[in-house]
Amino acid sequence: MLAAMKIWMKYLMGAILGAVLALVVPLDDEGLRNGLGFLFDLSIRIGRYALLPLVLFSVPVAVFELNEDKEFWSSLGRTILVLVAAVAALSAVGVIVAAVVRPSRIPLVADAVAVAKAPGIKDFLLAIFPESPFTALCTGQFLLPTWFLALLLGLAFSHDRSATKPVVQLFDSLSRVFYQINSFFVEFLGVLVIAVTAHNVLDLRSASRTEVYRPLLLTVGGEALVVALVVLPAILYFLGGKKNPYRVLYALFAPSLAALVSGDLYFSLGSTIKHAKESLGIRRRANVLDIPLAAIFGRAGTALVTSTAFIVVLSSYSNLGVSLSSLLWIVVFAPIATFLVGSSPAGGAMAALMALCALYGKGFENGFLIVAPVTLPLVAIGSCLDVLWSGTASLLLARRSGLAQEKEARFFL
Repeated sequence: MLAAMKIWMKYLMGAILGAVLALVVPLDDEGLRNGLGFLFDLSIRIGRYALLPLVLFSVPVAVFELNEDKEFWSSLGRTILVLVAAVAALSAVGVIVAAVVRPSRIPLVADAVAVAKAPGIKDFLLAIFPESPFTALCTGQFLLPTWFLALLLGLAFSHDRSATKPVVQLFDSLSRVFYQINSFFVEFLGVLVIAVTAHNVLDLRSASRTEVYRPLLLTVGGEALVVALVVLPAILYFLGGKKNPYRVLYALFAPSLAALVSGDLYFSLGSTIKHAKESLGIRRRANVLDIPLAAIFGRAGTALVTSTAFIVVLSSYSNLGVSLSSLLWIVVFAPIATFLVGSSPAGGAMAALMALCALYGKGFENGFLIVAPVTLPLVAIGSCLDVLWSGTASLLLARRSGLAQEKEARFFL
């Protein structure tokens, strides 16, 4: 029965069970909480387990195939342009909504909590070129070095086709092997979601004074709903041949739910790739290139949350509100801060907010601490939108290139 169940049903059941478990666990039971913390860490690692080898062996084959058809550079250029434009656009939307709605100021007495550290520009560039190309494979924390190495391998495969043919065949076979391994973990993810949800809901229960953050969370949540249910469907409808756009959101429900309950983009990325291929019909040469790249440079949902939260931070420190020049500065630099957090799959919006505060300076370097107690919901909302956008962008790009074979919704995973 479970084998025949839709994947999104498994994830939803896991999330509900995890939430119920967290609601009945006593907050003062340290042993149980430590146990849930261990299960959370273990579940996240298992969820990411097959991602890097899948990218390492699939991207070179995709690059080689696109290069053989003389389509690689144009395809890569379109992908980067679309992803960057989306990050910039949703950053601007976040600024406009926050400036119009003006969520209530937050008292400057919020407790500091531990958050992910976003790299600076120098750290980011150095991370792309580690001392050894295999260093990134050992840590698994940053997808870009692995993706970049895979890109170079794919280009090298086209240099001397007779010499590289056996290697291409080997990589093609390993790509299919790791896709099957990834598929196993995607099916098993529903069980992992129980521990992940229980841990995060328990953390939310333990957070103090969350009522002061209600206006911010309502603003961010409202933005997310409008983007997910109105903006993305409109983009899909008008740019995707005026087909029913909500079937695409249905196909991406499972990975977006995994991102929402975990706040970890890599935890849901294997599921996103599988659903893109088997539900949306996006061919390998498109989805294994676009979706990982979107997780690095196309985190539009994170940009939306970051720009909104940063305006609340600024307005909370000043009774004069946020000036027009500051709003324009945020529109320009919020995307840059978002690009810098490609190495923070679990940090998301908070890591980007830290980077944005550092870029702004003027004594606001630690301004992010004012919203640190609601790190989890901010990161979770941003990650959920990131997944929806990555799948949407990959489908639109694949349709344009003729690399998407449409399927009926009843055949979705």
